[in-house]
Amino acid sequence: MKQEKDKKFYVCSECGYKSTKWFGKCPQCGEWNTAIETEGALKSAPSAVEFEPSTSKILSVERLKTTMGEMDRVLGSGLTPGSVVLVAGGPGIGKSTLMLEYASALANDGNVYYISGEESITQVLSRVKRLGVEKENLLLSSTVDIDRVLSSIKSYPIALVFDSIQTVHSSGMNALTGSVSQMRECTVKIVEYAKTTGTSVFMIGHITKVGNIAGPMVLEHMVDTVLYLEGEPRSGRRILRAMKNRFGPTEEIAVYEMKKMGMIEIPDPSRIFADMESEEPGNAISVVVEGSRSLMINVQTLTTVNRRSSPIRIARGLENSRLLMLTALVSNYLDVHLDNHDVYLNVLGGLKVSDPGADLAVVAALYSSAKNMRFPSKTAFIGEVGLDGKVRPVQQMKMRVAEAKRMGIKNVISSHYPKEKDVTGVRTVREAIKRALSGDE
Repeated sequence: MKQEKDKKFYVCSECGYKSTKWFGKCPQCGEWNTAIETEGALKSAPSAVEFEPSTSKILSVERLKTTMGEMDRVLGSGLTPGSVVLVAGGPGIGKSTLMLEYASALANDGNVYYISGEESITQVLSRVKRLGVEKENLLLSSTVDIDRVLSSIKSYPIALVFDSIQTVHSSGMNALTGSVSQMRECTVKIVEYAKTTGTSVFMIGHITKVGNIAGPMVLEHMVDTVLYLEGEPRSGRRILRAMKNRFGPTEEIAVYEMKKMGMIEIPDPSRIFADMESEEPGNAISVVVEGSRSLMINVQTLTTVNRRSSPIRIARGLENSRLLMLTALVSNYLDVHLDNHDVYLNVLGGLKVSDPGADLAVVAALYSSAKNMRFPSKTAFIGEVGLDGKVRPVQQMKMRVAEAKRMGIKNVISSHYPKEKDVTGVRTVREAIKRALSGDE
């Protein structure tokens, strides 16, 4: 069969949709003016594909564990051979520092190649020396040609690290480095290499101003795991969160303290997310579940009289829509009228909470701030709150209660169903507030 000639086609820079004709509006994602012209590669006659029967026996894959236990846990109790991991985060958040440390930890079991397209070898070596992660098996390069890099690796290493995927390019394409077609082509080659050799690959990725990973959306679909490193730029605390993981639970997190010598793991984050000594009005304690671990958090609220036309509702660490809903619920069921009050909410420590189990703590904190009342110390609120004012049970209650007791909580207020030992069961938010103020256990 004769080879087909090169054809020009157009790719959407947002979603990766491909067409042989130019388009103003992408038929797939609906965005305008995202068509980028590129050229296709030569196609040869296809070879036969071998299929494996579903009754075939499989070999158990042993995960690789390192001295960085928190990173291993986020990946799903260790690194799976042949997996492709995308690590994203804002500029200066510590992506390169974290990956250099993990690459050095992996180098204890074999060769690890670190390819940096953003720094020279001298700059990378300077960082390696500062972090104290020198290893004979940790090999560095600043070559960003993906074809040259993969062809230069003679034996199968433990892992490859590309810093970053936006700087890698394929010499067989005419597109610019960082373009949609280049990123997609390089990722295809990286994924194929990882799956055929069993080498794990890490790709560091940049994010856009709105927080999305720069490049085509298909990039996230092609990899096995997507990790986000987040945190306040001027704060030393960093949170690594698994947004996608084919080999472990999603929403798993690891907490680090970024210092001069690198990322320091915090194995017990409940002690930094919850201020057990704070008993001022507007504070409430809860226990949320992130992946396979439970964390104690401190919800802080502040309500002030509004002297303008419309009240302000600002939430940090919680979706603003949830704050609006719970504020209306407090006004309706607890006789606390917040229509003419500004409401501010903060989850201590910079953690972003999506667990509905924190709803009852938000309600309690709003009531406490508006009424200027203190709850008894060592009290925690766990439960989802419906629009009818009823407190509903949440999953993994035993694990939450165990964490609360470990941290010294004496009174856990939650839904009456299912019944749990050491839990004060309530049916409504009004009953929850009443039982908390009375101090009943």
